[in-house]
Amino acid sequence: MTEQTNEVQAPSVLFRYLWGGQLISNLGTQTSLYGIGLWLFSQSGDLLDFGLVAVVVQVARLLALPLLIKYLVKWPPGRLMLVCHTSGALCTALLALLLLGQSAVTLPPLAWILAVQGLAAVGEGILVVRLSSLIPLLIAEEERLQRANGLFATVDGLVITVAPFLGSWLVAVWGLAGVLALDGITFVLALLAVVIAPWQRQIQHLQQAVVSERTPWAPRSTIRRGMQLWQRSWSARSALLLTGIAAFVYAGLEVLFPAWVSLAYPPERMGAVLLVGAFGYLIGFAAWRWRLGRCWRSALLVALLIQALILMGSGLQAFADRDRVWMGAVLVFSCGLPVVMAALHQAWVELAPREALPRYFALRYGCEWSTRLLAFLAVPLLIDRLLRPAMSWSIWPFWLMDALGKGPGREMAIAMGGLGWLIVIAIWIRSYWLRDRLRSTLAMRS
Repeated sequence: MTEQTNEVQAPSVLFRYLWGGQLISNLGTQTSLYGIGLWLFSQSGDLLDFGLVAVVVQVARLLALPLLIKYLVKWPPGRLMLVCHTSGALCTALLALLLLGQSAVTLPPLAWILAVQGLAAVGEGILVVRLSSLIPLLIAEEERLQRANGLFATVDGLVITVAPFLGSWLVAVWGLAGVLALDGITFVLALLAVVIAPWQRQIQHLQQAVVSERTPWAPRSTIRRGMQLWQRSWSARSALLLTGIAAFVYAGLEVLFPAWVSLAYPPERMGAVLLVGAFGYLIGFAAWRWRLGRCWRSALLVALLIQALILMGSGLQAFADRDRVWMGAVLVFSCGLPVVMAALHQAWVELAPREALPRYFALRYGCEWSTRLLAFLAVPLLIDRLLRPAMSWSIWPFWLMDALGKGPGREMAIAMGGLGWLIVIAIWIRSYWLRDRLRSTLAMRS
């Protein structure tokens, strides 16, 4: 009986090791990303400079998808993760050398920094897709799978909540050297987690047997397969739509929110936001684990709607001047992050056939990372080239300007309000598709 219990629990224990390593590694990488981006923003004042580092990282992640599907999908998972974590640690060490010896390079230091961070992002992208496609193979029981999906999705949610403010704090206190030191330590810890993980032979044989049955997937067919998935079913269209919208909104907030706080509020506000956001994130994760995971479809829509209302309110000056309301909004919004991320991951787990998990998750992350790339490009351009000049126009009625305000960073807050409306539009489109589907079903039955 004890041996059977150990065999059942072994995959769960392995998942916890891999998840912990991914969480630590991703947090360090993203903290470094935001630290460098905020440092550039503080030097130039242009939000586009903040988004430049994130753009390079997203492009590198997208390049990692065909590399994984065509060449690396048949590698043993443990070996692949070791290589990715080791390459990330080496890239961090190389960044430190470049920063210490800037006079020894011929290209501008920023170009070297972006190139090395892009290489690290390739390894990170491979890790995310490979681990996400392993979870359903490691954990078969439905309730445990939902909890595992929640844990995996918390990596992105926690990074969105903590990394921007942790990066800005580290840059302010210790400079870029402090950010890189944290990044290097997290890569080493993640590598150690993979090394000591209980890689049982039967689990590896199961993974390799499933992978070996898959046919190669050429990179040139990615767009075509994505269109086929879009046309296949209502659930596939819904998953792609909500994944893309959530990725765009959260990526936009990763640029807008820290910049707004740094311009409009005193420095100690950053620390308060970090604490409140982390506390709200823990509440949301606990709610998913013990309650909301069982009704994830409804929880996804409710959490998105609440977040949309909070973002709409951020564009109004009245709420920006009320500290308790402001912090309460940060708390509630942070509660919704792990719920949304876990529910979206659960939707893709149910959508993807077990024999094609890497393909489906490559499509999922291709959609998500492409949308994030678009956000990192579009949102700074919207602020710098449109909203800032438009705020100085004299054509706006006085009541509108009083409602929106004219304080520092109000352009960022108004853009955040627009992201809230984007969520509402996406949910309305999804409901329209649902009504059309119900009409078709009733017509076929009649």
